Amino acid sequence: MISMIDSVIEKGQIYMTRISNWKNKVDMNIEVGPYLLKVAQTKKEVLGCFELRYDIFYKELAEKTNKSKLDYDEYDAHCDHLIIVHQPTKKIVGTYRMNFSEGSSQFYTESEFQIDEWVQQRNHSFVELGRACIHAQHRRGAVLGLLWRGIAEYMQKMQAHALVGCSSLKVTDTKSAALIYKYFETQNFLHHQIFIPQPDFQMKDFLFWTMVYSAGLSADQMAEAEKQIPSLLKSYIKAGAKICSYPALDRDFSCIDFMTILEKEELDQKMVRKFNLN
Repeated sequence: MISMIDSVIEKGQIYMTRISNWKNKVDMNIEVGPYLLKVAQTKKEVLGCFELRYDIFYKELAEKTNKSKLDYDEYDAHCDHLIIVHQPTKKIVGTYRMNFSEGSSQFYTESEFQIDEWVQQRNHSFVELGRACIHAQHRRGAVLGLLWRGIAEYMQKMQAHALVGCSSLKVTDTKSAALIYKYFETQNFLHHQIFIPQPDFQMKDFLFWTMVYSAGLSADQMAEAEKQIPSLLKSYIKAGAKICSYPALDRDFSCIDFMTILEKEELDQKMVRKFNLN
């Protein structure tokens, strides 16, 4: 009988075998100051993404470890990996996973949210964004802006019509999750279509707590909710993205995720002009 640990190790070996056969779909090389923005082109660069993701998601956020010292899963072999290299140190300091809908039938977002019908019925292509992280020493506006430049360039190259993904917040209690959701509603940040988390990711009593806040939020509650929203999600919303789900509780990484969608026609016009996204 195979134990759960043996099963996880076996799956990990299968995923890494798939990475051996991985090939990037597009090329990109943009230098800005000390940084190089590109799409990973070698297995070594992809492993560098996994190392950075491990440092951020496991060590920094979840405060735990795994045997491989890497963060990877079954979706990575189907994706391109946008990276930012700090040229003086040759280190990968930022990364984003890009999963193009016309080149893949597997999406991480489907594992957390009930969107299979939406994926099947959608007429236009999209890029699923995921596993975004920036090294602590490089978390500044210029680096975040460079990642957005890479996303825009990738959309152009793939002729994608939307960006989809899960945005994480370092919250685990239902009351705070409901407060944040109500904040999104109050600010008109919600999409017209709201998806439900998969059963294993649903938060107990979430709807009860949304009713508690049904009379509206005070100025202090608005400020409390806004404080919980990370800069990456704020940048999505500023670009025109909408929240299109109830929160999903990710117990493995002690956070909640909201599904977000940014349709090309909803892109902020400043970004359209800046990145020539016509």
